[in-house]
Amino acid sequence: MDTEKENKPLSGKKVVITRPPDQADEFTDYLIKLGAEVIKFPVIDIAPPDNWNALDLAIDKLDDYGWVIFTSVNGVKSFIGRLIERGKDIKGAMFGVRICSVGLKTADAVEQYGLRVDFVPEEFRAEAIAEGFETMGALNEKVLIPRAQAGREVLPEELSKMGYRVDVVPVYKVVRPDIDVSWLKKMLSSRKIDMITFTSGSCVRNFIEFLGMEEYKLLLTGVKIACISPVTAESMRKYGIETDVIPERYTIEDLTDAIARYYM
Repeated sequence: MDTEKENKPLSGKKVVITRPPDQADEFTDYLIKLGAEVIKFPVIDIAPPDNWNALDLAIDKLDDYGWVIFTSVNGVKSFIGRLIERGKDIKGAMFGVRICSVGLKTADAVEQYGLRVDFVPEEFRAEAIAEGFETMGALNEKVLIPRAQAGREVLPEELSKMGYRVDVVPVYKVVRPDIDVSWLKKMLSSRKIDMITFTSGSCVRNFIEFLGMEEYKLLLTGVKIACISPVTAESMRKYGIETDVIPERYTIEDLTDAIARYYM
């Protein structure tokens, strides 16, 4: 008998991760160290936008912007990747433009390219950026938001109300992968899944669609739900399902800790 494993808070728990494969390793490692059996069921893939027209136009006039706001690691990678494809020097292109990042991981992604992040909101939500900008009093500047092709409108709307001139440009899109769901449905029907984790509204929406609108509520009966933020939890609530675990800080590390505390 492995006593050490049994003493871990997530021993015997089967936890589903719905993140894309290239973003799931860190979360997987955290959960395994706490004793969980991790089941990967990626419900989103990241693809290029339908076209690069809006981003290319923005890149050609980066000097016009006072701020660039990155709301995800995917946004950073896609934006910088396009800069490189266009033959731009990263630091040179971004010289004089201040950078705001939603979340520490997003900020880390920016800094990996040798750029400095000027503002990270205390709460890792788009709404908190608008509040922070208002506090800083940096009004009437032009703001660029490179983000997913389909995204929440809270941030650009709030900034526009405050007097900012906001350009939202798609730098990637979220798509559903072509994967087999039958095995997961069998595990859910047999009540072999303890918890399912979600890190975005897109993950929630695609997961529900994979299960089927007529089946998901029955299949998720008794399954615990962990969401990385209140925004993601609200996406789940729209389908009539309440979230059991939400961390105080919206990071993978804090989500993992919150899951562990839930089972202690």
